[in-house]
Amino acid sequence: MTPQVEALIFDMDGTLVDSEPFAARAWGEWLGQHGHTLRDDVLGQMYGLRLLEGAAVIRREYGLVLPVEEIAHAQDSLRIAALRGNLKPLPGADVVLAAGRAAGLRMALATSSLRHHADLTLAETALTGLFDVEVTGDEVEYGKPAPDIFLLAAERLRMAPSSCVVFEDSPAGVAAALAAGMRCLWIPGPAHAVVTLDPAPTARLEDLGEAIAWLTDAGVTIN
Repeated sequence: MTPQVEALIFDMDGTLVDSEPFAARAWGEWLGQHGHTLRDDVLGQMYGLRLLEGAAVIRREYGLVLPVEEIAHAQDSLRIAALRGNLKPLPGADVVLAAGRAAGLRMALATSSLRHHADLTLAETALTGLFDVEVTGDEVEYGKPAPDIFLLAAERLRMAPSSCVVFEDSPAGVAAALAAGMRCLWIPGPAHAVVTLDPAPTARLEDLGEAIAWLTDAGVTIN
């Protein structure tokens, strides 16, 4: 028997908020300062990763000798500048968040972003205070595709993982949600539109608004 849906857990960047183009812009700016350009194949490896892990990808792919921590530190301030004043929620974000609240579901944010990046993003998009629990990438030992961030969110929600449904856009995030024993609704962005995931997500949606029908079919009553 399929467990009842009792909680919704949302990724932030690329799922709720259209922030990834600006994060990419910040990486492009930093690489430009060091005589490189951001390649699509490199960017594709970084979706869903934490800042330090993304910096490790950059260091490896471009053969850099700078310490990973130094790369991440420089990128931190560039990303803040790129995000500020440019963010907006993705289509359907307001609808699914309102539906979750109306249905009496517990809701969490589980983002690979650092806490101060998450705070800025939520404030800029009027999403601050909408979640019962927030977990950021600097609170767990291992980032996505490890399940740690989703398991911590479920623990703080006091919910069994099997009762949680995760909303994700990145392959790393989908893998993390499934590894946590949760159902996962995948809303792929343009970079992942033709990607086939293995293991497969619970469902693939074109936008967050389509989640209402899925939740209703799963037995959630939305008032």
